[in-house]
Amino acid sequence: MFAVSPLALAPAALALSCALMAAAPPTLAQAVPSGPPIRLFPPPETMAAPDAAADAGTGAGRVLDDPLASPGPSAVPFSLTPPVDTPSFDVVPTVASPSAIAVETLGPLDPDGAGPLAGAAGLGGDPWRGIPRAEVLALLPELPTLTPSPAVKELQRRLLLSRGSPAAAPGEPEPARRFGALRVETLAAMGDPRGAADLAALLPEAMTADEAAARALTDAELLAGPLDCAAATERAKPFSGPYWQRVALFCRLRAVRIGGGAATEAAGAAPAGDDLAFEMLREQPGGDPDFLRVAEAMAGGPAVRPRSLRDPSPLTLAALRALQAGLPPDVLSLTDPARLAAVASNTGTDPATRVTAAERAAVALFLDSRRLEEAYRAAPAKGDELLRLKDAVARDRTARTRALVQQAMLAAMGGGRRVELAGLALELLDPPMLAGPVGAVVADMLDTLSPTPDAAALAPAAARLCFALGRADKGKRWHDLALRSRPTAEVARLWPLAVIALGPPPGGGALGLAGWLDESLRGADPEARARVAGQLALLQAMGVAVPEEAWRRTADPEETAPTPADLCPPTADPALWQRLAEASADRRVGETALAALLLLGNAGPAGTPPAVVARVVGALRAVGLDNDARAIAREAAAALAG
Repeated sequence: MFAVSPLALAPAALALSCALMAAAPPTLAQAVPSGPPIRLFPPPETMAAPDAAADAGTGAGRVLDDPLASPGPSAVPFSLTPPVDTPSFDVVPTVASPSAIAVETLGPLDPDGAGPLAGAAGLGGDPWRGIPRAEVLALLPELPTLTPSPAVKELQRRLLLSRGSPAAAPGEPEPARRFGALRVETLAAMGDPRGAADLAALLPEAMTADEAAARALTDAELLAGPLDCAAATERAKPFSGPYWQRVALFCRLRAVRIGGGAATEAAGAAPAGDDLAFEMLREQPGGDPDFLRVAEAMAGGPAVRPRSLRDPSPLTLAALRALQAGLPPDVLSLTDPARLAAVASNTGTDPATRVTAAERAAVALFLDSRRLEEAYRAAPAKGDELLRLKDAVARDRTARTRALVQQAMLAAMGGGRRVELAGLALELLDPPMLAGPVGAVVADMLDTLSPTPDAAALAPAAARLCFALGRADKGKRWHDLALRSRPTAEVARLWPLAVIALGPPPGGGALGLAGWLDESLRGADPEARARVAGQLALLQAMGVAVPEEAWRRTADPEETAPTPADLCPPTADPALWQRLAEASADRRVGETALAALLLLGNAGPAGTPPAVVARVVGALRAVGLDNDARAIAREAAAALAG
C-alpha cells in the first residue's frame, strides 16, 4: 500500500485554484478582498472554553456559589488536569514550498487488531496509539477480573473488545502469546464468555496458536452454560489431549440426554465408542476423576452423590448441572466466582448452599440480578422467621437473611410492612454491594414503593442506592424527599453524591458546599474528616471548583492539610501513577484506561483510596471518557456517603 502526503499536493492545488480564479467572471474576482490577514475566529478572550457548551447542559465544571470561595485565583490542591496552553486563533495563510510527492509504504494490517466494537462504541478509532506492544502484553494479565464494580468491568470490557492494536517496536521479536489471544483469555476470566467468543470469532489465527486462550474460553462457557458444542469442537481441532477428549465426551453425553438415540447418531457416537473413550480417559495421567464419575452417570450409570467437591473442574460442574445433581456444602470453600455461579445455577443444589453461592458470585458480577432473585426465592424459611426478620437482621447479615427479606417483601400487602421490609433490605447492603446485582434486587423492591412522607425514613439510603446504580431519576425523587423530611447529617452526606450523579444545581442547591461542610464536619473525628476530603477530591475531579478554604477546613486542627491528590498516595503503584498522568496528558486513550483499571484493581472505586479514584476520574475525563469517569466517581461517592 502507498500513502500520499497531503502537504505534497499543496503546490498542485494552489496552481489549480489560481487557474480557476483567473477564469472566474470579473464580479467574482472583485469579491476577493485584499489587505491584511482575515481573522477567521473571534479573539481568544471572547471565546468560551471548549467544554462550556457541554458543561451548560450537564452542570459539569460549574463553579458553585459558595460563601467559602475566596476572591481571586487560588491554588487548588487536588488539580488532576494538566495545564493547557490557550492556542492562538490568528489564522495567517501560508503556502508550502514546492516539494516532490512523498510516498510511504505502510506495514501490513495487524490481524490481532480486530474487535467487535469500533469508534464511539469502543474507545475510539486508535485506542492503543503511543504505547508499545510489549508493554501492553505485560500489563494485560494484571487487569482485574474479580472487581465488584460495574463501571470498572464495563470500561475493561470495551477496552478489550475495541478494534485496534498496539504497534510493535522496530525489530521486536514475535511475542510468546499474541495480543488477540490475551484479550480473549482476559474476557473469559472476568466472566464475559459471550464477549470472548465474539472476539475469538474475529481472531482465528490467534486462537489456533494459543491453547490456553481456547481452554479459558471453553471453561468460561462451561461454567456460564450452556456450552456451544459445535463451536467448542471447531475450536479444539488444532489441539489434542485429555482435556479436549473430555469436552467431546461431555458434548456427546449431553446430546444423548437432550435428544435421545437420534441425538447419539447425529453426534456420530455409539455406546461402544463412549466405553472406549472412558477407558482411554481413565488411563490418562493427571485426569479428572470427578468428571469421569459424573460422566458415567450421564451415560446411564449409577447416580452420583458427591460427598466432597473442594476443587471441581468446570467440566465437572457443567456435568452436575446437566444431571441436576446436588452439590455438597463444601463447594462454598471455592473462591472462584465463576464456579460459584455454576453452583448457583444448578437447581439440584441445596437451597441454602445455592443462595450463598449465588450472592458471592453476584457481588463479583458473575451472576445477574435476575438469577440472584431466583436463588433468593428458593431459600426456605423456617417456622415464623418471616415475621421476626428485624431480630434476624440484627444478628445475621448473611445471604440467607437477605433472601428471607426479599421473600417477605413479595408476600407483604400492607404499605407500612413494605416500608419496614425495604428499610431492612437497605440496612443489609454493604458498600461493595450497592452498584451491583445485590443492590439492584433491593432497588427493584423500592420500585414498588412511592417516595411519599410515610417512607421518609428510607429516603437517604434509597437515594444513595439509586445513585450508586446510575438510576438518577429515581435517586432524585428519593433525594428530594430526604431534603424535605430529614435535614440531618445523614442527608448532608449525600450532597457530593447527588452533585456527581445529577450535576451541580444552580447556586449549589438548598444545601450547597458550605452547608454540606458545616454538617459533615460538625464533631467529625479524623476518619470522618478524611472521608470529607475524599468527597472533595471526587467533586473537583468531576469539574466542581473547590475553594482553598474548604480544603483547610477538612484538616484536623492538630494535623497538616490533606495531601494533594496529584501526589502519589502510599497505596498506589508509583509507576502506574506516573503512566496515568503521562498517558492522559498526551490523550493516549487505551493506555489511560489500562493504567486506570490497574490502579483501581479488584477493589474497585468503593475500596480504593479516594485520592486514587479522583486521579483516575480526572484522567479519564481528560481523554474524553466522561461517562466512564462519572460512573466510577459515582460508585466511590456512594461508598463515602454511608
